[in-house]
Amino acid sequence: MPITLSAGEERQLNVSLTETVIPNASLFGYVTDAQTGSPIVGALVQLSGSYAATTNSQGYYQILNIVPGTYSGQVTAAGYEPYTF
Repeated sequence: MPITLSAGEERQLNVSLTETVIPNASLFGYVTDAQTGSPIVGALVQLSGSYAATTNSQGYYQILNIVPGTYSGQVTAAGYEPYTF
């Protein structure tokens, strides 16, 4: 809605804004041994920023409430070479 102002006129404009809700994203999956396919317990999956999760007894991880965007990251576990993505 346009507002028209005349020369010398002063007008107050109060505005109430509605917050934009950006849906978050999630990342999940399994970490397994490349040779045996066995789950790796306690592997750390990290994304750039402050997002991280540790795998459970089935090698499963889940990172919730990620702000949409492009991330790099790394998966590490004791006794294994790190995987960088």
